[in-house]
Amino acid sequence: MSQDFTGKIILLKPTDASAKTADIVESMLTDVLESGEVNVVGLSDSLFLACAAINMATEIAKVYVDDIDIASLEVPALGKVAAVSAHLSQKEVGDYAVLAEREDKDLIDTTEQIVSVSRVATVERLLTISLMRLAKFDKIKIVAAGGSINDAIILALKLASGQISKDPVGIKLFYLHSITMRNDPTKSIAAVAIYLQKGVTTRYTKRQCAVLKEIEQTDPIKKDGN
Repeated sequence: MSQDFTGKIILLKPTDASAKTADIVESMLTDVLESGEVNVVGLSDSLFLACAAINMATEIAKVYVDDIDIASLEVPALGKVAAVSAHLSQKEVGDYAVLAEREDKDLIDTTEQIVSVSRVATVERLLTISLMRLAKFDKIKIVAAGGSINDAIILALKLASGQISKDPVGIKLFYLHSITMRNDPTKSIAAVAIYLQKGVTTRYTKRQCAVLKEIEQTDPIKKDGN
């Protein structure tokens, strides 16, 4: 996968969380048509919006995700926030589905090693459950769909960078995909699978490091003139 930082950054702030997914997709596709690529970053409450827009773009157009990660950032005026950052281009250079399948094969007990995130349980409760699972296994998989994606990303980052896990834990893979909605089989929704493993250091590509650094140096409030 290419690791150089090029292309425009579409930054989705917490205040953008209620924006229409289709409008974000339109901006993304416009940039891809103009330059062949685009970087998309979602912060805090806009994590799901970013994931939904990225997912929709790959479903309706010849656009591929070739670099995607989550991270904790210190952003001016916002403080410490969770972020999802992805690079999209018209070149298919990797298959995250294949990587996810490989990770799934390493799971010993899927019932115990998969932590399902929903709005029924708080992040604090899920954090305790995850730590209990990590005490028994070297790897866990956090899954979520729709609006629960926000909590899933926050949970994963707390485990990986919150210094709460007894053993060092890193994010091995962040997989964004679609699943069929239970109440309407004709529709799909964005979902994520986040694989965390003991003894693994969360690594970012050269491109992601540059994009994330750029965001940390940007004041989103001043940028919008609000």
